[in-house]
Amino acid sequence: MNQHDFDKLLQKYLSGNCNPEEEEQILEWSDHLIVNTKASLTGKEQKAVEKRIWKRIRGSVISKPSSITYLRRSAMGIAASFLLICAFTAIFPKLKDQFRSNVSSKAAVGVPGVVLVKDYIEIKNTSGRSKTLSLEDGTQITLAKESSMKYPAHFNGKTRQVVLEGEAVFNVKRDVSRPFFVYTGELVTQVLGTSFKIRSFESSRTIEVQVLTGRVSVYENRQKSPQNRNGVILRPNQKITFDKQSKKLVPELVEVPAMVEVPDEDLPFSFEESSLSEVLGTIQKAYDIEIVVENPALNNCGFTGDITGLPLHTQLRFICKSVNAGYESRGTTFFIHGDGCK
Repeated sequence: MNQHDFDKLLQKYLSGNCNPEEEEQILEWSDHLIVNTKASLTGKEQKAVEKRIWKRIRGSVISKPSSITYLRRSAMGIAASFLLICAFTAIFPKLKDQFRSNVSSKAAVGVPGVVLVKDYIEIKNTSGRSKTLSLEDGTQITLAKESSMKYPAHFNGKTRQVVLEGEAVFNVKRDVSRPFFVYTGELVTQVLGTSFKIRSFESSRTIEVQVLTGRVSVYENRQKSPQNRNGVILRPNQKITFDKQSKKLVPELVEVPAMVEVPDEDLPFSFEESSLSEVLGTIQKAYDIEIVVENPALNNCGFTGDITGLPLHTQLRFICKSVNAGYESRGTTFFIHGDGCK
C-alpha cells in the first residue's frame, strides 16, 4: 500500500465507512505506531492535542447516535487523530532541519556534502582529495578523503567540540577560555591551541594522534574519574597509537621528526670539536625531543661535522658513529649507549 492509498483508507476510517478488514489494517497500524513512535510533545503541544481531541469528542457525542459500534469507531478515530499529530510532531523537526540545511549549507561552509542536523554541520569528504575547512573560531582543518566530521554551527558555552571519523589535520585557534575537544570513537583529544593530526577510521583496529606543534592531552572517552583515566600528554614529534581491542595507549616518536625550532644563525648544525652534550643539546632544542645518554663518559667525547639539513635519524647515526656509540628509540625518548671514545 502506498502513501496515497493509506491516506484514503485513514479518511475512510475516520468517516466510519470502513469494512472489518480495512478496520483491522488501521488497528494494526495504530498499535505499531504507539510502540515505535519516539515523538515527545511539549506542554504547549500537549494542550493543543488535548483541545482537538475534546472538540472531536463533543462533536461526536452531539451529532451521532449512541451505540457500542459507533463509540468504538469514534474512539479509534480520536486515537488515530492523536497518533497522526504525534507522527507529524516527530517528522516536523526533521523537515525543519532539512530545510535549514538547504538554506544554511552554502552560507555555513560553501562546499558540497554539508548537512545541518540539530544545529550540527556534517562534512563528508567524498571528493577523492583533501578538503580544507574553516570554523567560525578561526580553526583550520584539512579533512582527508573518505573522512567525515561533525561540528556545531556556532560554538557556544565553555568548550569547542567536534566529532571526527577518518583522518584530519587540525590547526586550532588558541582560546584559553574554551578548550578544543576532538572526539574519535574511544579517544578524546583536548587542546587549547595547537596543530595535530588524527587518524581514526571505524574499520581500523587503532586510533593514532600525532602532534605537530604545541601539546595535546589524549585520553579514553570513558566514564572514569580523572585520576583513573588512561591518557598521555603529547609534545611535537610524538604520537600515540590506541589499540581498540586491548585498550592500550602506546606513545612513541613519529617516523620522521621535524624541527620545531630552527637554530639561530649563530648556532647552526655545524660543529667543531664540540662536546657530545653540547651537540645533543642543540638537537633536543631544535626537535623538542628528549635524548638520554646512558654512559656519562660519552658526554666528554667531541664531535666535528656539519649535519645541517639532514634528517634526524641520519644526524644521530653520524654523531654516534664518530663517538663509538649507538642509539635506539624507546617510546618518545632516544637513548645513546656505548663505550664511547678512548
